[in-house]
Amino acid sequence: MTTQLEKAVREALDQLTDAPPPPDLAQAAIRRAGRQRTARLVAAGVAAVAAAVVAVPLAIGGLASPGDNPPPARMGPGTAAKPFVVTAYSGVNNPGDPGPADDYSLLLDPDTGEYDKVPYNEVVPSPDGSQVLVHEGDNSLAHPSRRGVLNRESGEVRWLPGNAGYTSGASWSPDGRQILITNRPKDNNGAGFLLVDAATLAAEQVEVPDVSTQNTNGLAFVWAPDGTEVALTHSVNVSESEPGRVTGIGFYDLAGKPTRTLPVNGGSLNEGSGFSPDGSRIALDNRFVNDQIQIVDATTGAVQHEFSVPTADAVVGWYDDVHLILKDYGDRNLTERPNLKVVDLTGKVTQTVPFAEGSDTAQRVFVGSSADLGTAAEKLAF
Repeated sequence: MTTQLEKAVREALDQLTDAPPPPDLAQAAIRRAGRQRTARLVAAGVAAVAAAVVAVPLAIGGLASPGDNPPPARMGPGTAAKPFVVTAYSGVNNPGDPGPADDYSLLLDPDTGEYDKVPYNEVVPSPDGSQVLVHEGDNSLAHPSRRGVLNRESGEVRWLPGNAGYTSGASWSPDGRQILITNRPKDNNGAGFLLVDAATLAAEQVEVPDVSTQNTNGLAFVWAPDGTEVALTHSVNVSESEPGRVTGIGFYDLAGKPTRTLPVNGGSLNEGSGFSPDGSRIALDNRFVNDQIQIVDATTGAVQHEFSVPTADAVVGWYDDVHLILKDYGDRNLTERPNLKVVDLTGKVTQTVPFAEGSDTAQRVFVGSSADLGTAAEKLAF
């Protein structure tokens, strides 16, 4: 689903309610989530792709008991040739319902190589893999939105207070201590972002006055690589025939004060996955217009590389200094399923990684280190 479509759906749902959801509905959602979430999530170390907040979600597994068999052997030396694995598919469409309320996500079990279904329509793992941001609901009266932090070891979710109906684009700071959530109230009053302390869930609302006028594409704030700034792709509606023209990338300190604007006009920075490993370059995608990818200098905005991958959907992250990982929606004639493509900076495809069964409609795909995979999951590394 494109951001523009998501925005239209959100606005339609907004019209259904101008008030917080009744508490009885929220409690029903809590009970439902509790029934569906009885298994323990196994914690393990993970690595992010470049500076992106695309950390490794690990598995759902049964509760361990004394005397259980030891875990499978882990991948040892020599795995650097295949350093990554798809670890999560977030927001998989449930065909039984047209809305996102009952969408689900899939998390990789690193021991078995199977993807386990979890009852959240968004999952975003922390950099160290010990916690994961989860989201459920669709901001309707029947399914109020809320966000929480899932502890993988215990399987417990700590829910952020209040209705999360007007927030989007949640991501972890590079050090895993804070959570950034884009805040777009219906009336634009206080629009900006929320900074949430990951340990206490205390939230600070940071207002950014120009976000309502310079974000017509409805994109999310993302973390800059050093964690002291956030960035937002600026866009404006020039005319009916040219809505959402990208005008630059604005950088802000954590108090919401503008620090600089990077002059770009060929694509958008998406959810923190565009910064190169050393932070010197940014990968921008223009999937709303022509599937074009631009690599720009992070200081000047100068275009260094520009190419097109006809079926590219989004930049997932950097594979290394000279390759990107792209989410690809597959062949338009349905002869190729959705997949990830590793491409060089000319657009040449060097690897294709098919999506796992049942994940074709995932909104986001996360990748992480393959170093901690069990032998049964080694085949998934790329």
